[in-house]
Amino acid sequence: MLARSPRSAYKQIALALISISALFCTVIAGRMLLKSGGMGFSFFGPEADVSHTGVRVEYRTEYLKCGDFLVEYREYPAGEIESVMADLSQAWSVTGDDGRKISLLRQLEEYCDTHHRLRLITIYRGYVCVFRGKEPDPRFLLRERLDIREGDLAARDRAFLKAGHVIEAGPEVPHEEVQAVLEREVAIYLEGIKEH
Repeated sequence: MLARSPRSAYKQIALALISISALFCTVIAGRMLLKSGGMGFSFFGPEADVSHTGVRVEYRTEYLKCGDFLVEYREYPAGEIESVMADLSQAWSVTGDDGRKISLLRQLEEYCDTHHRLRLITIYRGYVCVFRGKEPDPRFLLRERLDIREGDLAARDRAFLKAGHVIEAGPEVPHEEVQAVLEREVAIYLEGIKEH
């Protein structure tokens, strides 16, 4: 009987480790292929056949007055996409179409809901100011009340307004009435501050 040299034992251990590593990598790669829908072959997973039956439509609305945008996604069966596209208003334009995803864009000469329906009353540059939206952005400064200085406010009002007070015209207020409702609410609030 021949005795094995220690080197061949090391070789066997090394080969065993390499084999285990290769098996481990194969299992991981297989799981990744199954999870992502495979490479388009039906034996890689049940999602592979289903993923090509629908069309994803991206609706992007850009609000030109404030520069904000809203993106919404909807899935449609491939057989319904022509009907969906035919029902779109003229305001929408197609910006991309690869067969599985259609990108649509419309640009509106108005403010987004946040800048249309919200007013922020806060202290800005030492005065009480009113902003369109919910952030103190100088681009949306509507009113700077130079007659109501930060130092003239009661400590409670000053602390409250440093954090900011948001007034909202809820969804029940019709779009065309929002401006008047917010103006009235802001005026009432500012009058209350002046009286303290």
